[in-house]
Amino acid sequence: MPRLKILPVSRLPLGKRWLTVGARGQDVRQLQALLSALGLYAGAIHGEYDLLTQEAVKCFQKAYRLGVDGVCGPDTCKLLTEKRIYNRILRTCSEGETIHTLAAQYGVGGQAFKDPVTRCRLRLLVPGQQVMIEKRELIFGVENPGSPEETSGPNTGGKNLIYFKPERLVARSAGFTPLGGSPLVIDLSGETLSRRARKALRRIRRVVNAELIWWQNLDSCHLPATAEADALIVSVPVSVSDPDALVVWPRQIKKLLTYYPCTRLFIHFDLHGKVRDEKGSEHDLTPVEKKMARLNRIGQTKRIGRYGWLYYRYRYKDETRAVFIPDRLTIRGILDQIDRLNLRGAVFTGLDEGWEGWQEEGNRYFRATPRIMVMKKGSLA
Repeated sequence: MPRLKILPVSRLPLGKRWLTVGARGQDVRQLQALLSALGLYAGAIHGEYDLLTQEAVKCFQKAYRLGVDGVCGPDTCKLLTEKRIYNRILRTCSEGETIHTLAAQYGVGGQAFKDPVTRCRLRLLVPGQQVMIEKRELIFGVENPGSPEETSGPNTGGKNLIYFKPERLVARSAGFTPLGGSPLVIDLSGETLSRRARKALRRIRRVVNAELIWWQNLDSCHLPATAEADALIVSVPVSVSDPDALVVWPRQIKKLLTYYPCTRLFIHFDLHGKVRDEKGSEHDLTPVEKKMARLNRIGQTKRIGRYGWLYYRYRYKDETRAVFIPDRLTIRGILDQIDRLNLRGAVFTGLDEGWEGWQEEGNRYFRATPRIMVMKKGSLA
């Protein structure tokens, strides 16, 4: 039977009490060490919660979408223990180093370099200045009629993901271990998460020794607890003809981040081309329709908004149809918002080729780590 252990306040570990200006002790030293590792605190680790420590806590809270009050409470302490907050490369600039030389060294664009305290992009480097490159994941969902375990994607430098519908995973959960410990993605977009269903998912999490990721729609999202999933993919409904799409969905995600940590959140975008007829009905663009639209195009191609989809019209029999397709600039706008919100990454479906090009777009804003998720035809993608 464990015995009650009484510790003085100065020896309490981090997370056992609220910390504010004037507090002293071992937990304050732990806090200062964590903030120093993140590049947010440059002072001495002396165990006293001074104004410099308070400003570092405020910077951390602002970067990770917490209430900015400078007080290290339960939410701040919990996020400080997240492994994903260290998805960054910190470096002190030497004499003669420039953004161009560092960009070539790390394989990123010039916009990827930021100030670790403000997260603002750096234009010039000063010797002795600390710079930061953040790392994020880009997941590409590809359709395949076979078993996901039998298909491997391109060389992405990391473990690919295995996609499952929940009923298939439940049937195979007993003694099931993914190949190489690959992360599992469970598509819950069409599921009603009853208490019984969540209990079954928790049982699966105990059985499967791998990272578990839920995939849900934004309008019916049930946030998983830590005991249920390691991360969450949220499908964002974006109107391809809305010029303000890049304003609407980030606002919705910001509300979600008040309840769920940004370090565990992926945003999914379906980038299949779309066709809209004169009656307003819309469907995915097929390869045949894509060729037909290109041959029977009417007028010039236009862009909807600054980072919106490309739009043009074409003749089909006796009616005029509209075609909406994304391009690199569309992806660029999405990735910029992913980076601003400090999310774990993005999931793209509907892109069948050109992985290197999409990774290159990601490297404009952060160090992009691509992964492939093999999906069955007729799934969410």
